[in-house]
Amino acid sequence: MTSQLIKITKKLYKQNFYQAILSALWLIFPLEFVAATFHIIYETGFHRNGILEVILNLHTNLPGFYAISYLLKSTNDLTFITISLLLAFFTAENLFELRSKLSHEHLAGITSLFIYFLLIVETAPSLDFPQITEVAGNLLIPIVIGLLTGYGYSLLARNSHIKLTVSYWATNRLIIIFSLLIVVIGAISFAVYQTQLFPNYLSQQLQNLIQVGNRPSFWKIILATFLSNIGHFFGVINDFTTTIGNHFSSGTANLTYLADHHNLWKIPYPITLHSLYDSYGALGGNGMLLALAGTILIRVKNQRARLVAGLSFTQTLFDQGEALMIGIPILFNPLFLIPFLVTPIVSMSIGYLAIVAHLVPASAYVIPYATPSILRAFLGTNGNFGALLISLLSLVISGLIYYPFVSLIDQLVEGKEADFHA
Repeated sequence: MTSQLIKITKKLYKQNFYQAILSALWLIFPLEFVAATFHIIYETGFHRNGILEVILNLHTNLPGFYAISYLLKSTNDLTFITISLLLAFFTAENLFELRSKLSHEHLAGITSLFIYFLLIVETAPSLDFPQITEVAGNLLIPIVIGLLTGYGYSLLARNSHIKLTVSYWATNRLIIIFSLLIVVIGAISFAVYQTQLFPNYLSQQLQNLIQVGNRPSFWKIILATFLSNIGHFFGVINDFTTTIGNHFSSGTANLTYLADHHNLWKIPYPITLHSLYDSYGALGGNGMLLALAGTILIRVKNQRARLVAGLSFTQTLFDQGEALMIGIPILFNPLFLIPFLVTPIVSMSIGYLAIVAHLVPASAYVIPYATPSILRAFLGTNGNFGALLISLLSLVISGLIYYPFVSLIDQLVEGKEADFHA
């Protein structure tokens, strides 16, 4: 199986479109790392329910708390929008250069960035940062736009004698072209907005299927997690599990019971998204990325992979695994698809068995925002060390699942290739 997986991955690495994606992801990795760092600072210390804010009461004790909070949130939103725009730019640039080998003075990248910017502005519900950031959070769209733009320019370069340079086009031609683009993108944006009705309908039907009944079952939680992780693997950032979890009133019922009886062992709904997914199935974010980062640091010799894992390890403690997803990369990488989907299911199964066997109580207490993932079950059970041990066990087993796949990273480095993306 491993030899076949390496063969498939190597074949994919030789494709121009995949090389363009990998190069673009690596180029935006530093910015993604900085953005994730600011996001952690905001969530832990300047979010109203952040763990440091709750412990230190920063909104009272720190002068200028709200101004700093607003600055961090705005900077964070702006940075994530910039990342998406650059992803569209670099993907188009890389693909054009790989296919045509011609100088074009960044015309493909500028066009791709322009198209994507118009698209997110025209499809966002409103023109404020949070709404635009939500639209720009989908990394698949800028990649697709970049690939289509780069491919289109490369075809134009191969089949015509037109010079693809800004100096050549900086005349009435450029004005006409970009005026037409505004009209075309407006039409595309309208089409995107309309065609969202079908995926939204499909998503709603899946949610209705999972939300049948008054409480989430183990299999409903597994299905919701699987669908969410599939989306994340292909760059479609979503809150599918949160949406499902918010539908059920089981969490509220558990808290009401605890307020009256103070007994975690007898709560009415021990199996919830919080007691399984949050507590055991998302340590480091989607795909148990905390386990992956640690496994890379232990097993892999490749310097670039170790650099990314080392920089991202602390971030995954706070469920910020985007830098790791982009830097290795995990996104679109067949090498990691299986463990990325399997490890959360295995971890939640371990937690489920421990809860139904009454080895540990279910996590039901509300915990501060941005609590380190390894401590969520511990704090959610009001300090039960058995829950902490189950979290550590889930993390170790996830690392063992990742281990044979992570071991293939060094095997993909051939000849004089000094890094994983070459």
